[in-house]
Amino acid sequence: MAALATVGLGIAAERLVPGLTGDLLGSALYTVLLGVLLALVAPRLTGLVLATAATVASIAVELLQLTGLSAAAVAAFPPAAWVLGTTFAATDLLGYLLGGVSALVLLRVLRRAS
Repeated sequence: MAALATVGLGIAAERLVPGLTGDLLGSALYTVLLGVLLALVAPRLTGLVLATAATVASIAVELLQLTGLSAAAVAAFPPAAWVLGTTFAATDLLGYLLGGVSALVLLRVLRRAS
């Protein structure tokens, strides 16, 4: 449910929140989604490990955009843009850090609730 809610929030943010705020929110939610998905795959890992892994993966995907590989993948398969993006934006890195902190908080809340 958390993953679906995160995707829904991400779509809403893209459509409803303009400018830098929307970009940061979208980047943060991308990292939160990765953290939630990692928790589903590896439920025994701590929230800190999951949030850190999600943040590092998000940053790695952003840096991959500097190589042109993301753009090539999107050219071959356009839906890949939802996962890989197309162009590097340094501000996204801040969003990923905010998302990592948010993922940590969310994962701790979900663990306590279960």
